[in-house]
Amino acid sequence: MKILHTSDWHLGLESWTGSKTVDRLAETENALRFLVTAAKKESVDLIIITGDVVHNKISPKIEALNVLTNILAEFSSLAPTFLVLGNHDWRGIKALKNLPVKNLHIIDSRTEISSGEFKLFFLPYLDFQKTLDESNDFAGDYLSSVFTDIRNNIDREKINLLAAHIMIEGLIESERENSMEVQIKASMIPTGLDYVALGHIHALSIVEQSPLMCYAGSPIAMDFGEEKDRKGAIIVDFSGERTKIRIVDTPRKQLKTFRKTDYSEQSLESLSNELKSFEGYVRVIFNAPPSNEVRKYLMENFECVKKVEFRNEHEKGGYQNLNQQKFDIIQLYQAYIKGKYGNLEQPMVKLVEKLFREVEQTEATDN
Repeated sequence: MKILHTSDWHLGLESWTGSKTVDRLAETENALRFLVTAAKKESVDLIIITGDVVHNKISPKIEALNVLTNILAEFSSLAPTFLVLGNHDWRGIKALKNLPVKNLHIIDSRTEISSGEFKLFFLPYLDFQKTLDESNDFAGDYLSSVFTDIRNNIDREKINLLAAHIMIEGLIESERENSMEVQIKASMIPTGLDYVALGHIHALSIVEQSPLMCYAGSPIAMDFGEEKDRKGAIIVDFSGERTKIRIVDTPRKQLKTFRKTDYSEQSLESLSNELKSFEGYVRVIFNAPPSNEVRKYLMENFECVKKVEFRNEHEKGGYQNLNQQKFDIIQLYQAYIKGKYGNLEQPMVKLVEKLFREVEQTEATDN
């Protein structure tokens, strides 16, 4: 018996809206169709999706919902498919319960279901401000009672699974993940379970071995904080004496951060050569004072560059003197002329320097 565990699709995500917006829908759809093919090839018996399938909780894009319904239909045509709602998920997704789609189950409340060889326990995202009443003041008490119920209802004759959109204590959230109110100790999860499928953390990771507890992570890297994460989904195989997992890596764009100590001519030339051949998305971080000219040069001349940041430990209040601004402009102009005209570089740069001196002299005279 095998299952596919996938999570955190965030359909409709637009990355880097503050600098150079990129719609990630096509990339995510491509990764999900790869998982559909993998599920078919592996002949999985069950598909578990642990939440955050859309990115916008309020008014998700129609295009994102179209991709969602198509992918869910394809998964459910292969095996019983269970979607546990997460903290990002639009409330309207519940309406998918009413679609005449065989094998598709939308889980929006704590429940347990028997499906063939499986005993399934579900714990979607809980908004504790709405869930807790006067007789249950602490989220920890509520969750403790939930896990006690699960422990008492484990069926030793079946494969017991828990699918939950929760945050395990001690793990690090991505920049893209919304902070959840409650973190759960891994020790609270009943040990009698055969597998615990988790959603919310975007890094594919094994949390515990007993019970086997995993975050499937997101199918693509959503921001530069995730550039080193492994991305994909998990095939869980229960056929042997011991449960085994195998990671299915999804196709995706590479994200990479280039770090530079300065933006000298040599540094910019070296960086430019690297960026010309890079296929993916780039963040550039300079350990130097802010320069709008450098940022503009990189953002306008290299499509792959999505963010340019400046980090200088000695910088005070973001101040950048006029001499530094002049130096930035001359360097950028020199790099541009060298790339376009070659041997005309020095005469043209000297002309710009002369113009700067004339402006400075004029300003000094006026003052």
